[in-house]
Amino acid sequence: MTFTSESNLRSQIFPRQGNLAVPQFFLLVLLLTLGAVAADQFAAPALYSSSPLWAVVACMALVWRRGDIGYNRQELASTSGSSLEQEIEERSFGFSFGRMAVFAAAHVALISAARILQPSLSPIAGTFSTAGWIIAALKLFVFLPTLLLLPFARWRILARAYAAEIIAALVVLLTFFPSRILATIWPWYGQVLGKLVFACSALFVHGLTYTGALTPTVHGPDLDVTILLACSGISGIELFDYLFAFVTLLDWNRLRKVRTLIAYFAGMVVMFLGNALRIAAFVILGNRGFADAVARFHLSAGWIFFSGVFLAYLSLTYRKLLVTSR
Repeated sequence: MTFTSESNLRSQIFPRQGNLAVPQFFLLVLLLTLGAVAADQFAAPALYSSSPLWAVVACMALVWRRGDIGYNRQELASTSGSSLEQEIEERSFGFSFGRMAVFAAAHVALISAARILQPSLSPIAGTFSTAGWIIAALKLFVFLPTLLLLPFARWRILARAYAAEIIAALVVLLTFFPSRILATIWPWYGQVLGKLVFACSALFVHGLTYTGALTPTVHGPDLDVTILLACSGISGIELFDYLFAFVTLLDWNRLRKVRTLIAYFAGMVVMFLGNALRIAAFVILGNRGFADAVARFHLSAGWIFFSGVFLAYLSLTYRKLLVTSR
């Protein structure tokens, strides 16, 4: 029976080949992707979307934050077939000239196609129609050339070594900028929000009535509150995204990744419910003699309220997200 020290284990999992460790190699892949996506969007404005850029930046930041922390012995033992350690030792981590040429040619073809189709895409891009959503999805094609940069075996190794970071990047890509999603579902979500606000407010204010429309309105004896798209809680969700991402980046190496993912989506639900309580508070206070104060401070008070909700949520969940040391 032989024993391997932790430092030797990390050096075996992340060997240096051509003066590049595996983390450095993956960072270089992400850097090439970021530069290529930015170039695509600059050369073909029809491809512009901030989400792919932020997703790659988030993945780079988490890979950098993780450093040389690798798999522990239990994770290595659970690997089926050849171990991850052996797979990495058997593969050289570098770029071939042929794949680099294919990577560049794919981006050139993507830019050319986008520029040719730009007159047809421009009137539809950015809309909340089905066609607008299809174009938004097609903008993610900027990631396809990156898949051609490496053979499948190397992608398999990187995906297993950096599964948590890649999933976090996908979360940023799909949910971190929710304005399009909220605007699309507003006709249904607005009704749910309006009825929830009305139900909560009616417990404290008598004589309220509710008008269901694209912008629901709660009518009161002293103040009518109309719930616009801007009142959907989008500012609270964006604030939650930024603050949660900051905490995640700082404590990435100490976090339980599955619990953190669950806490992220649960936190979004909490912010939506908090937004309903915020609007209900405006209805209650506005019809209890504070109509002028509500009309004057309802916008600025939102950031203070959402910050308080986030801090309360973080205080309740933070310790449960951390890996407990034995």
